[in-house]
Amino acid sequence: MFVWFIFLHPKGPPGPPGAKLRKYDDSPVHTLFDSNAAQSTESFQSTEKALPDHNSDILKTLHYLSDVIESIKKPLGTRENPARVCKDLLDCQQKISDGRFWIDPNLGCTSDAIEVFCNFTAGGQTCLTPLASNKMVFGVGKVQMKFLHLLSMEASHGITVHCLTEPLYNTAVNSSANRHIPIVRSHLRFRGWNGQIFEKDTLLEPHVLQDGCKVQDGSWHQSLFSFQTQDSRQLPITDIQELTSSQPPSQQHIEVGLVCFL
Repeated sequence: MFVWFIFLHPKGPPGPPGAKLRKYDDSPVHTLFDSNAAQSTESFQSTEKALPDHNSDILKTLHYLSDVIESIKKPLGTRENPARVCKDLLDCQQKISDGRFWIDPNLGCTSDAIEVFCNFTAGGQTCLTPLASNKMVFGVGKVQMKFLHLLSMEASHGITVHCLTEPLYNTAVNSSANRHIPIVRSHLRFRGWNGQIFEKDTLLEPHVLQDGCKVQDGSWHQSLFSFQTQDSRQLPITDIQELTSSQPPSQQHIEVGLVCFL
């Protein structure tokens, strides 16, 4: 006879008490989320509101830049829209008459623009007028003059010396006391803008268009001097040396002409 034994394992010790689920108060989280959402919405609305104004400023800036570029490409020669030099006006406009226009060689602020005479007949020369006919001063600053020199390939200037029976340009005359003894006057020396000297018998000899001052008849005469150079920095003439006379100063004076650049 078989006897079945059933072994029952004893019940083990009780396990640790189950962890209780904590209940969090999520109201602060919701409050923070709602606050951030509100700020984001308000910021977006502010940005959306400011966007048209921002776009308007951008459009104004672009429009201004477009006008500046257009004025540079097609200058009018006015004080508000000056050209660099007269030749720019000739290149931009097919039909244009000689006259006075405004230029700004350094293309900076138009407050330093200068009024000049544009000789379009001569190919677009930019001509500066002296402040006074007897003074070699043109009322142009060094910066503008420097840029004008840089933009020019050649320059010309004319000066007239008015005199009363006085030879001024290396002219030999006879003494009234002894007509057989010649008196040789020193020739004039002209100082250019960059300090170089124009004088007779040099590479920078001025062209004498007329030498009426050698005439000794007690009347007023004039000597005309022309300066032309492919180094525009040499002009205008700024001083005349050896302009002396035994006669009173009122019996001789100079007349300064236009200095032109091309």
